[in-house]
Parts: sequence; C-alpha cells; structure tokens
Amino acid sequence: MAERYASALVVTWRMPATDIPHGAEVEEAMCVAFGGQDVYDFHAHETIQCMVERRRGGETGVLAVQALKGESVWKLLEEKWPAQLFAACLARSQTLEQPPATSHRYPTLAQMKQWVKEPVAHRVEYKDGLRATMLLLNGLVKDFTFAARIKGEKEPMSVLFHLPPTPNVTYSAALMSKAEEMFVTGNAPYPVERTLLTSGINAAGLKSLATGEKRLETPHLAVKYDVPKESLFWQK
Repeated sequence: MAERYASALVVTWRMPATDIPHGAEVEEAMCVAFGGQDVYDFHAHETIQCMVERRRGGETGVLAVQALKGESVWKLLEEKWPAQLFAACLARSQTLEQPPATSHRYPTLAQMKQWVKEPVAHRVEYKDGLRATMLLLNGLVKDFTFAARIKGEKEPMSVLFHLPPTPNVTYSAALMSKAEEMFVTGNAPYPVERTLLTSGINAAGLKSLATGEKRLETPHLAVKYDVPKESLFWQK
C-alpha cells in the first residue's frame, strides 16, 4: 500500500463553501471521484471522512468494508437507495462527461457503462449505523464531489471539492498552511486519527477486491475521535 499522508482534499476550496453542520444526524454519504486505486481512492475516503466526522456523537469507527468492481458497481447504481446521492454528486461536477449532440446534462447509465471501463466502489459501514459509498468512475468525471442525506432535510447536501489546475494548485498551499500551523503551535489543526482511519478503510477495500468482493469486518478500525466545530477548509 502506498505511503499515506493527509489529503489536500480536506482543506481545498469547496463549491459551495459549506460543511456538514456540527452535530447533524448524517444518514448516508457518497463521494464520486476519479483516478487510480490505492492513490485516489484514499483521497476520496478523506473527502468523505472530513465531512461525516462532524456528525452527532463524533467519529465511532468502522464496522465493515466491502469493495465492488465492474458489473457489481453498475448493479449497485441500479438500485434505488443511492440514486439521489449519486445525482447530487454529479450535479456538482464541473467535468461530467457529456453525450455528443445533446442538450441533456446527465448521461444515462448505459452511456456511463460505455465510458467507464472499470468502475470501483467501496461500501463502508460505520459502527453507529452510518453508511458511505466511495466511487471511482474514470471516464465519467475528473473531480471529487460529495453528497449526504441529513436527517430532517428534504434534499441531500452536496459540494464540489475544487482542485484548481496547474500552476494554481492552491490546495497544496492550503495543506501546507495547516502544516505550518502545527509547527508553530505544536498542535495538529485537525485530528490525525482521520488519516489512520481512512488508510485502514482503503486497505480493507483493496483487500476486499483481492478476496472476491467479500465484505470484511474491521474490528481494528474502532477509531473514535471528535472534531472542532470550526470548519477548516480553505476560504481565502
């Protein structure tokens, strides 16, 4: 497994500049992302975690992880339960692939199957009942979007984690500003337990794929922590 470090996704600009309200009851979460396995899937899990760790009761740890690939992912997306969150993620994407010669913004599932040759999903079961889905859909998007169902809200909240292109890689400056803050104060600005947990989730997902998409229980991921009420992403 690749060496792990805190992802710049957690501190980059967001569009809109919003966060899950501290103490909210989060029922389900999803991140739609792109990139290679054991690299960008880790960033996607950090994207999910920096949001859902703000839920009521704080972080409780992960009960089990199951990874899916290929046709298993398409079967997952054909079910009703993820449709609303999936649509909310795609609505925030600035790189969503478009079918030729059409005015429709959203491609059909059949079109997605043509473009995405090797879809990957990680299904994460948290100990407090929260469920999250990480999707790598190369050929459909080239950015990171997040959506969540929050109890009491009719529509899911959703956000784009904006990564400005080279040379204006502001997300790296945002990450280094947090490193500088730690050097000056001697205190980590956000919990190091997050990266411990996301690394473990990602490792479990890779192992699940290697063992035939088996659901793997993860007692070693009983990682508990709380986060400050302040939102720490880049807003300058």
